[in-house]
Amino acid sequence: MCKLFIATGSLTKQQTLKLIEKAASIFSKTQKDGFGFIAYGSSGTVATGHYLEPSNYPGFKVSLPEWVDCNRIETGTIPSNVTALVCHGRTATSRVMLANVHPFVSKDTALCHNGVLSWIGSGPEPKAINHCDSEQFLNWFNSMKSPFNNTKVNWSGYGVFGIINKRKKTLTVAKCGSGKLSYCSNDNGVHLWSTESHDLELLAKSLSPDNATKPLVMRPNTVCCFNISGKAPRLLSVDNWEGFGSVATKSADWFKSMGTTTHSSPLSYKRQWPVNDTDSFPDWEPSPVQVLGATK
Repeated sequence: MCKLFIATGSLTKQQTLKLIEKAASIFSKTQKDGFGFIAYGSSGTVATGHYLEPSNYPGFKVSLPEWVDCNRIETGTIPSNVTALVCHGRTATSRVMLANVHPFVSKDTALCHNGVLSWIGSGPEPKAINHCDSEQFLNWFNSMKSPFNNTKVNWSGYGVFGIINKRKKTLTVAKCGSGKLSYCSNDNGVHLWSTESHDLELLAKSLSPDNATKPLVMRPNTVCCFNISGKAPRLLSVDNWEGFGSVATKSADWFKSMGTTTHSSPLSYKRQWPVNDTDSFPDWEPSPVQVLGATK
């Protein structure tokens, strides 16, 4: 199973570099097939890093002598104010190569995925240069107007995602019913997710040792979307998600051991909030009238 770390808030360049280094250190202990990240700044500046050997992560844009071999691709510059960061540690289910290290970037979308997916749609299977399911999913994702409303009929498997759209200036965090993702926050308005609660606790403490909340499991079958264009991110929506379909084969259930299937009732509170300069995670109360479009 791959590992994800996602952060959104107002992060300095130094804080961002520290989080990337900490994530690489933690993930490299179990994820041997690649480490990568994308950092998005409020100015629209983006930096990415892809490294084939996670245990040899040298630091972003570190100058190395010619006699040191480091298989890496780096783009951009870490912004002075980072509003979204997604890091990924890879355990391969397809070919181990630098081109298959997350994030996958296509058009304006950068995607990191933990999980295993198979195409079950009626049309031709989405293409991927190196046959990685995550790249296939991204290419399909970019072709759909409402991709999260169409995953169940087109894909089987499981997955959690950190997706940054540079054009829309959004961060999307999504977790299906059998994926693994935990959440915590700190007093500075930074929201953090990671695949394992223990990893999340270590990452949160590296950022703010004394004021991080206890990691809690993210609600399954949920998609959260943030506006990351300002100096501080704003929560735009929290939506139900059907997740993925299944295929009845002898080996179709092997991926269930990679996560815990949880059944949750649908969201019963208002899902959309007005955008303003002070929004973070706004307070909400269950609506006595509106429940996902139905009247009590």
